[in-house]
Amino acid sequence: MGASSRQDGALSKLECFIRFEHVSYWLSRTRELITNAETYAYPAFRESLRELRREARKSEMELVIALFRFERAMNEAIAESKS
Repeated sequence: MGASSRQDGALSKLECFIRFEHVSYWLSRTRELITNAETYAYPAFRESLRELRREARKSEMELVIALFRFERAMNEAIAESKS
């Protein structure tokens, strides 16, 4: 495997970990909101939940994209090692 492929794979892996942490962050914020739901008026709770879910979905999509990039880098590394 060439140095470039190793570097691409390492960067892709790092991006996956970072994106995974973003997903975890937004899910933990959602958990906190639910835990403290009784301290909110319903309209404020609903708006906060919508915003948190929007951010969580965005971060989940970014994780999926990072996972596809990681998979591609792994496949390229395998193809290079076979040639």
